[in-house]
Amino acid sequence: MISLTRYFLWFFLFCIIFTCICGVLAAILPQGVGGILTAVPYLVAMILVLYKFLKQQKRAPTQAERKKITLGFSLIFWGYNIVFLLLGLVIFSRNSPDVWQDFMMYLSQSQFMVVVFIMFLLLAIPLYLLTWWFYGKQAERMAEKMFS
Repeated sequence: MISLTRYFLWFFLFCIIFTCICGVLAAILPQGVGGILTAVPYLVAMILVLYKFLKQQKRAPTQAERKKITLGFSLIFWGYNIVFLLLGLVIFSRNSPDVWQDFMMYLSQSQFMVVVFIMFLLLAIPLYLLTWWFYGKQAERMAEKMFS
């Protein structure tokens, strides 16, 4: 079994790049439409990393690699989203301390936390399942077409 660290690093790098691109697009698009771009960095990074994996390994991921990749991609994506959320709060609260206080007030409200949790699940579950599927049978079909 190979080390998947480099694929996780590629995934992280692609996510950062496409998050920046989608952030600019979201600022240009009408309000509300930009929210659709939330999953795009994850999806593009996932596809690009699969192509890298297939070209380098000349095979589809094994079942064990598939499990690690699916969990790893999810943890990386949500981890960097939380880190950059907090970084954004720190940056913007320097000029206006109310930003941090408002954020803490929202966190203390159970209704807000339930909505955040539901929204997280509505995005996290489909992305997880899509990665699981894409790195399974779809990856096998892609490897077969690329290398046979």
